[in-house]
Amino acid sequence: MSGLAGRRIAITRPAGRGDTLAERLRALGAIPLLTPLIAYAPPADPAPLQQAIGRLAAGEYDWLVVTSRQAVQALAGVTVPDTTAIAAVGKGTAADCRHIWGRAPTSVPDEEVGAALPQAMGLLTGKRVLLPCADIAPPTLATNLRAAGAIVDRVTAYCTIAGPGAADLAAALQAGAVDAIVLASGSAARQLRSLMPPSAQLPALVCIGPSTAAACDELGLPVAAIAARPNDDALIAALEQVFIAHHAQQD
Repeated sequence: MSGLAGRRIAITRPAGRGDTLAERLRALGAIPLLTPLIAYAPPADPAPLQQAIGRLAAGEYDWLVVTSRQAVQALAGVTVPDTTAIAAVGKGTAADCRHIWGRAPTSVPDEEVGAALPQAMGLLTGKRVLLPCADIAPPTLATNLRAAGAIVDRVTAYCTIAGPGAADLAAALQAGAVDAIVLASGSAARQLRSLMPPSAQLPALVCIGPSTAAACDELGLPVAAIAARPNDDALIAALEQVFIAHHAQQD
């Protein structure tokens, strides 16, 4: 029997993004709780994005850089010319590129973080780069691309807002009905922090990667485990390790 049997695990991904993980956990005997803490909305001012899309369609960019699946979805109806190379972070993002634009990205770094992109993209001196991202995305990637010689247009493609699962998760936490919480972004970590008073005891927090864990650390949220890779298999393995360790402490 899986070490996850009977464990109540909150999945805080946006609506629809946690369904596969929930199915996997349910098959292992766990009780998944779908409590999306973030959602997405169009940018408040769509003009800069529309202008950038026009330049993209006209073939003015050498690279289109997408660091999330939501960035790809935000440009789903856009034609990306064959002369524009695509760089993507993560297998899921790369798969969405293939599905929506009919071709695989030119560059997908092995390390599934934005910091790995500039080196993976090769010579960038003088290259025009379109970087569509969230309104709250840090400027680090754009700064690193410019440091590598690229000419970067960073535009807001979507806004991150509070998701519909906050009240349900808050109630479950109040009732002590959560054994672990899966966090897949710093935004979700910030929403979780807003639900809890500073002295509250949280269940085990499992993060999808180091950047999410770093956000938790900044917020004073203790992290029980970090997935080795940003995918469902690694998240499940991290959850199992958390409960194995917890069981060993109880023995």
